[in-house]
Amino acid sequence: ALDSDFSATFSEKVVIKTGNLGIYKTSDDSVFEVVDVSSSQVTGSGTNKLTLNPSKNFEENTSYYLLLDGTAIDDLAGNSFAAVTDKTEYNFTTAGIDPTLSSYVPSKNSKDVKVGSNIVLNFSEIVDVETGNIVIYKSSDDSVIETIDVTSGQVTGTGTNKITINPSSDLASDTTYYVKIDATAFDDSTGNSFAGISNNSSLSFTTVDTTAPTILESIPNDNSINVALDSDFSATFSEKVVIKTGN
Repeated sequence: ALDSDFSATFSEKVVIKTGNLGIYKTSDDSVFEVVDVSSSQVTGSGTNKLTLNPSKNFEENTSYYLLLDGTAIDDLAGNSFAAVTDKTEYNFTTAGIDPTLSSYVPSKNSKDVKVGSNIVLNFSEIVDVETGNIVIYKSSDDSVIETIDVTSGQVTGTGTNKITINPSSDLASDTTYYVKIDATAFDDSTGNSFAGISNNSSLSFTTVDTTAPTILESIPNDNSINVALDSDFSATFSEKVVIKTGN
């Protein structure tokens, strides 16, 4: 883990003396941090377990090694723990962090989305386009509306944390859709992959209704004859309607 402490359990009780413990990056032997063992970052003196708390988090997907001065640690009788001077003696590699979605547009279950809207993915870090597809489905019957190759010109923003997806045509009005994304579609700069979206709820939205209502039936009908003198007039529309203003 990137926020790990380093601990060592000894064969007997030890005390902190003087000297440094250094953490170095394996790839180029650069210094990550050098800690004075007498500082508050090192705890446990007088026990058989010492713990080092680095002042900052490690980098992801990175190998490190530790070196220790021979004057740093003694047992209670004054015998010194041997210096660590070989960079292969204590080494470790940190985990990678997969990019995640910090937000997206349209947002989950959003309504009245414009039929010509793009789909925008905002990631937690910079990502690159890799391989795979983004698929838009109609929720009512799970039919595929469009399959978009992430390497196509419809997907832009590689090398940034904002990816924009432009469907090839406008979506239908007053329709609910969901989007799935392959787990191979986007990686960060160190090769960690976005997990993708495989469900039909995370990126789901409904487009705005742009279709005007029509009359399916009216009573009396157009050109009716012999209509009762006290008749009301009723109209059945193609969809639910609300009264607005006018005469």
